[in-house]
Amino acid sequence: MRLREFIHRLHENPMLVIGLQLAAGLTLALTLLLGFESLAEEVFEGETHRLDEAILNWIHTTFPPHLEPLMLAVTALGYYWFVGILLAIAAPALYLRGLRFSAALLTISTAGSMVITTALKALYQRARPELFQTDYVASFYSFPSGHATISVGFYGVLTIIIASRLRGASRWAICTLGLTLMMAIGFSRLYLGVHYPSDILAGYLTAGFWAATAASTLYTWRLLRTVKTRKH
Repeated sequence: MRLREFIHRLHENPMLVIGLQLAAGLTLALTLLLGFESLAEEVFEGETHRLDEAILNWIHTTFPPHLEPLMLAVTALGYYWFVGILLAIAAPALYLRGLRFSAALLTISTAGSMVITTALKALYQRARPELFQTDYVASFYSFPSGHATISVGFYGVLTIIIASRLRGASRWAICTLGLTLMMAIGFSRLYLGVHYPSDILAGYLTAGFWAATAASTLYTWRLLRTVKTRKH
């Protein structure tokens, strides 16, 4: 089948589109879950310890102390209470614009990221790094990073929602901005010395898995509704 014919069929068959989206979401969720499990196993067998410490020490000796105010501002963007405020603004705004699916996905992705990360921290109980002294103090456990998780669960999903409504240069600009913000939040935790790099990566994988699972669930719901509507 030619590409043009395939695209034409997609436009004529919304169920096929939803089905493909569902398959893609489930595949992505499974891949990220397996990635997280593999990383967690390596972390708690001590295989990442040397590299984790080497990267943290390199960041500490390479990036100047006067960046700390900027890093504190960036890391504040990942606080649960701050993201909660943004979610309380963004989700209703999306809903009022008729984007109910997007509003539900953003809410489930963000809230779920907070819950699942807290549960995983309590499960793994990894102590935070203590390689160098800083004035910044972080509480609770280290693995996975809650800031990294919420950066994908909220900012990442919001980026996808906005970018999907845009075209051309505007879409690429939003994607670049969103990716930069997620990476910056993760880096701020390393700069402040309160997370290992493997914590950050685990946070990204956790949020990606949860967002893909949430999207797949919602796509399943849409597919069932479409089938039900067509029967009537």
